[in-house]
Amino acid sequence: MKLLEPFVRTAVLATLLVSATVSAAPPIEVAPPDLLDAAEAFQVSARFLDTNTVEFSYQIADGYYMYRERFKFSTDSGKPFSAKPRMPSGKFKQDLTFGRVETYRKSVRVLLPLANTELGGIKAGTGTPVSLQATSQGCADVGVCYPPQRHQFKLERGSMAPVRPLSASSSGFTTVAPQSSSSMPTPGSGKISDLIKRAP
Repeated sequence: MKLLEPFVRTAVLATLLVSATVSAAPPIEVAPPDLLDAAEAFQVSARFLDTNTVEFSYQIADGYYMYRERFKFSTDSGKPFSAKPRMPSGKFKQDLTFGRVETYRKSVRVLLPLANTELGGIKAGTGTPVSLQATSQGCADVGVCYPPQRHQFKLERGSMAPVRPLSASSSGFTTVAPQSSSSMPTPGSGKISDLIKRAP
């Protein structure tokens, strides 16, 4: 029995040495997913389709989607419009954040009917500037949800030229972009953590 004691002590010491080495090893860091800024993942423009209808066009990057029920439109003062926006049917999915939801991928076009009384009595075809707000929300397939994005638009009544939002805001964060049909919205702070919320 005494002959085995040195071997037992050696085995115990070896086990302790391996355990200490493993516990002292630095933790393995997992790189965060390479996510697009909200302005790149969900690009939006607006124009008058006719003198009483505004068209909002959203281009959605591959690997991202938008929620149908999260679209909201209002005047520059935040007052909702009386008419409901006209939207196409989306595809249903079981979402980690909101449960069973209707979503859009690739692109979506939303038509918003306007009444003169909701725009301060602006007459059709006068070219008077019209200020609107559009709110939307989307997620990435990797399980990351962006906070709702609110875009400010200034359009000329009756003008069919598409324009980019004047500004975008999310959770107190704001970016300003030039309003033109050819320019892209400027990205946000560059910190994805400022713009996204992880799905549970």
